[in-house]
Amino acid sequence: MNNDKVVLVVEDEPIIGFALMDMLQELGYGKIELATTLAKANDFLEQSKIDIALLDVNVHGERSYGLANELRGRGVSIIFATGYGDAEYPDALKLVPTLKKPFNQEELNAALSKLS
Repeated sequence: MNNDKVVLVVEDEPIIGFALMDMLQELGYGKIELATTLAKANDFLEQSKIDIALLDVNVHGERSYGLANELRGRGVSIIFATGYGDAEYPDALKLVPTLKKPFNQEELNAALSKLS
């Protein structure tokens, strides 16, 4: 069960963020944090142990790649979510799984199940 996993959702559109939180809860994740800015996401990272992060690629006009690198350096599994189709990622992040918005709960579950 995923109840013991802490998931960080970074999404600058609160309505989308809340929908993602609902999907994750339905998939059995018990502890979910929503950050609508990269600064808030960094605050969560400093205060909590994060197991999985679902990152919007573009957060208020800023790419989340720096946060992604920091999370990976701490052993956090990450998934990108983007409405931009095939985004060009930096080399270090090319293999990060990506969900193309809009996506459904089944697609989210499939991406989560591929994480190590």
